[in-house]
Amino acid sequence: MAGESKPFFIVSAPRSGSTLLRLILDAHPRLAVPPPGWLFDMVYPYLFSYGDLKQRANLLALAEDMLRAPTVSRWPIKVSPDALADAAREPSFSGIYEALHVAYASAGGKQRWGEKTPRNSFWMDEIRALYPGAQFIHIVRDGRDQAIDISDSLLWPYSVYSGANLWQRYVSAVRESAARLPAGAFLEVRYEDLCAAPEKTIRALCGFLGEAFDPVMLSPHETRSARAWSEHPLHAKTAQPISTKFCEMYKTRLPGSDVAVLDALIGDTLKRFGYAVSSAASPAPARLASQLLESDTVTNPENLPYRRWHEERRKARKAAGVWSDADRKSLLWGMN
Repeated sequence: MAGESKPFFIVSAPRSGSTLLRLILDAHPRLAVPPPGWLFDMVYPYLFSYGDLKQRANLLALAEDMLRAPTVSRWPIKVSPDALADAAREPSFSGIYEALHVAYASAGGKQRWGEKTPRNSFWMDEIRALYPGAQFIHIVRDGRDQAIDISDSLLWPYSVYSGANLWQRYVSAVRESAARLPAGAFLEVRYEDLCAAPEKTIRALCGFLGEAFDPVMLSPHETRSARAWSEHPLHAKTAQPISTKFCEMYKTRLPGSDVAVLDALIGDTLKRFGYAVSSAASPAPARLASQLLESDTVTNPENLPYRRWHEERRKARKAAGVWSDADRKSLLWGMN
């Protein structure tokens, strides 16, 4: 079974290019990186509820819950809870988690597994404790572009302002945990560098992982995994070649006044990651900031379908010429 060497984990804020990086690494003939599992977020906090995992029934319950996660259930593998329990190196969360990823790698004839779930940015310390040899790759993107992209997507938060705030929380958490990692366990990659100089950046990634560079990694959009993943509207861009077309979007898609608000909100963090910030930063008034942040705080799940329905009706009216972007003073509330 695959499981050789150190596992590696891609961490990032959502919509920062982590899917592109996953597909690049998954294209490597030795590396397997499945779609996000979200298991540290959805299962790990509730380990107390499984009792003593040395008891077979309890271990099987954990394995079944991992396999039944809506994220994992879509993976192109067929494996039973019993098979995972049998393959686990020990009766524990880390043993079942590893066996699951080894099963995915083995199905593709791969020798080493990795993982990519954005929310693992907040679980790096726990992951390192479970897998002392783990390596982490942080892909970071300009927070203003990320905020636009997440507002454009089917994800949440909806507003550009909240998206920028989310970006800041993620990248700050990664840097905080990375400071506790030993040398050779952490590499930071800028999305913009990956898009502008893919071969140079990918070769550096391979060097960090101790793997040989393979030219197939330069065309991740041609892989079977990318073709399947791009069928989902949220990931349609993965069908396209690596390019810079989604870099510095904020310069053309946001009014200058909105950029000034974002620069005031996340400017210090942007500068820590090497991004230029305008001198015209202008904080959003406190009441407006509260309106934007509270609008993205989901307290009643019943409201979510309505809000998406409401968005589709807005978009339909825009397509019909009822309104245009020129009618809006600000895009901070969302891109649609």
